[in-house]
Amino acid sequence: MRTLTAIGMVLVLGLVGLARPTVIGITQIVDHPALNATRQGIVDGLRAAGYLEGQNVQYIYLNAQGDFAVAVAIAQEFKARGVDLVISITTPSSQAIVQVFGGTATPVVFSAVTDPVRAGLTQYPNVTGASDLIDVRSDLALLKALGARRVGMVYNPGETNSAVLTDMALKAAPDYGLTIVTASVTGTADVLAAAQSLVGRVDAIYVTTDNTVATALEAVVQVAQTAKIPFLMADPTSLERGALICTGFDYYDHGKLTAEIVVRILRGEKPSSIPFVRQAGTQVLLNLDAAQAMGYVFPKAIVDMATAVLYGGRRLVKAE
Repeated sequence: MRTLTAIGMVLVLGLVGLARPTVIGITQIVDHPALNATRQGIVDGLRAAGYLEGQNVQYIYLNAQGDFAVAVAIAQEFKARGVDLVISITTPSSQAIVQVFGGTATPVVFSAVTDPVRAGLTQYPNVTGASDLIDVRSDLALLKALGARRVGMVYNPGETNSAVLTDMALKAAPDYGLTIVTASVTGTADVLAAAQSLVGRVDAIYVTTDNTVATALEAVVQVAQTAKIPFLMADPTSLERGALICTGFDYYDHGKLTAEIVVRILRGEKPSSIPFVRQAGTQVLLNLDAAQAMGYVFPKAIVDMATAVLYGGRRLVKAE
């Protein structure tokens, strides 16, 4: 009897060792620091919860490179490969994923989505996630404090996330005595010309969490620095890329917030029982190197509220 029991235990342990790892498909619309930080935060958050790549979890990473049709093809690829769960980073990628997985038995967790309701993601019981809705009013107040009266916004109206934020800015701007001047793009190749079209017409440039513009951010930086126009970007990872002032939250932390939702689902909770969450907290980061290069001096009130600065090529966090 003991021998049979021992043999049985060996067989059980052998089967456990051969158990198929959980397969998770992760996709994002483009490759840039904020989204990459989100993805890394997700993987690190899952690792901290005991989900180890190569052991009990397998990741399939696919990037749409800015093409929505490719994003849909990625969703179809995930379905064909029978993934156990999908993580979609950004609004366009999430919209592509729900075209294929919406209403199925496969859980979908979105991340870095501005407005899940307007994006059409909240009508499916198998879909939940984390929103990165920024504080547009706070950004407008900063632009006002910078001395701006007319603010140029470069954006892609084809991105639901960017259209939502631009609408919010247009509606709120009069409350701050600001006028918004928009310059629309359809792809990264349009960004330079759109930014140039604002020169002489605006006192500052403002870019929200627009994936198209973020991919070609250096074009906006070039125009802003040459024309000596303050440039505010609602993404802290853009500080080292040349934006004069950045706001928002740490996208790595946003990835970890997303991972918490994924872990709950992997441990048995249904997506329908987990409401989507919004990222909290806002940072203000100043690029002193860019300011020096364009001869710009930040108002003292802005300096006082800064949480970090870029100086000498190094990001320095202010002590609390």
